[in-house]
Formats: sequence, C-alpha cells, structure tokens
Amino acid sequence: VEAHKSAQKKIIEAYDPHKDPNASGDPFKTLFVGRISYDTTEKKLKREFEVFGSIKKVRMVYDQKGKPRGYAFIEFEHERDLKNAYKQGDGKKIDGRRVMVDVERGRTVEGWLPRRLGGGRGPGRQGKPAKKKQRRLAETVEKAKEKEKEEKAEKKKDKEKEKEKEKEKDKGKERDKDEDRKERGREKEKDKEKERSREKDREKDREKDREKDREKDKERDKEKKDKDKERKRERSRSRDRDRRK
Repeated sequence: VEAHKSAQKKIIEAYDPHKDPNASGDPFKTLFVGRISYDTTEKKLKREFEVFGSIKKVRMVYDQKGKPRGYAFIEFEHERDLKNAYKQGDGKKIDGRRVMVDVERGRTVEGWLPRRLGGGRGPGRQGKPAKKKQRRLAETVEKAKEKEKEEKAEKKKDKEKEKEKEKEKDKGKERDKDEDRKERGREKEKDKEKERSREKDREKDREKDREKDREKDKERDKEKKDKDKERKRERSRSRDRDRRK
C-alpha cells in the first residue's frame, strides 16, 4: 500500500496537462464529454453538439487497444458556443446514453487532477450553481487566462531577447567584415604607396641615365668641334706653306 501511495505521489507530482501532446487547441473553448456510448462515433458526437455552435475539432479518447474509453473533447470555434454547450448539453441522450459535460479542467483549473489520480469532476449533473460558486469558477477561469497571457508575454519577451541577441551577433559579424575590408584597403594603399615609391626611384634612375646621355652628347659635340677647329687650323697652315713656296 505504501509503495502504491509513493508511486501515485510521484505520478501526481509529474502530472502536467500543459505538456500533454494530445491536449491541443484552446482549453477555454474545449468541452469535456463523458459517459459516451461505445457505439458513438466522432462524427455522430460532432453532429449532436453542432447545434450549440461551430465545432473546430472533436477528439475521442481510445485505449492502447484502440477501444473507446467513453469520453471525448470537443473544441468549439467560439467561447460563447462552449458556454451554451456547457449549460445545455449536460444529460443529452446520444445512442441510448445520457452524456455528462464539463469544461476542460486540466488546463484551466490549477491543481486539478483526473479521476485516475484521485481527482475528477465530482458530482454529476447538477442544477444551476450558486452565485458564490459561479464567482469562484469565473475567478478560476480568469486566473487561468491571466496565467496563460503572462506565459505568452514571457515567451514573447524571450523571443524578442533572442532576436536582439541574433541582431547583436549579426552586427558583430558585420563590424568584423567592415574591419576586414578596411584592413584590406589599408594593405592595398600600402602596396600602392610602395609601388609609387618604386616608380619614383625608377624615374630617378631614368633621369640619371638621360643626364649621362646628355653629358656624353656634350662630350661628343665638344670633340667634334675640337676636331673641326683642328682641321681648319691644319688647312690654314697648309695654305700658308703653299704661299711661301
């Protein structure tokens, strides 16, 4: 007995309907339907409850062998339709059995446990609840809604923070790219400066070569002039010798 209680306690502690992959859709638009005949199909159930409003989805629950467990969840398109079905659908006769309806308490009522864990809906069909109970139920639903809003807001903040981090990473990468481009630009400018310096040196060398060529040309011109003068003097001396004879 103690071992069973201990195991049951662990199961209860681990129970979290919000993490149930089968529990999808809006819990505030979802109706629980119990005591369903095993002959009733999802289509038949949908047809019977469509009188209260437009239905988004019907999920019949089956055991591991594929046999119906006698209850289902109906998600309506609008919350007002859920309220109508909750008020008027309890005791509705389908395939020879009177079904019972309730709101989905697993995700809307904090601390609620299913019957297999010692909880459950409690009394069956009842009359109109007292005003105090109505207020408590409304407060519970309101708190659940507020909690869901807070969770959504928190998730939204986390997503925004994640986006900001990604933006910062992208900015950092862009800064690194800009720095790399600037570094490459500086390297290119250095290479251009070196090339200009080498070109100046080559120009100086060419100018020196041209100056040497000019000096050589001057030397040749001077030598030519000197030779011309010498030839003139030689001709002049030759004429003087001829006259003396």
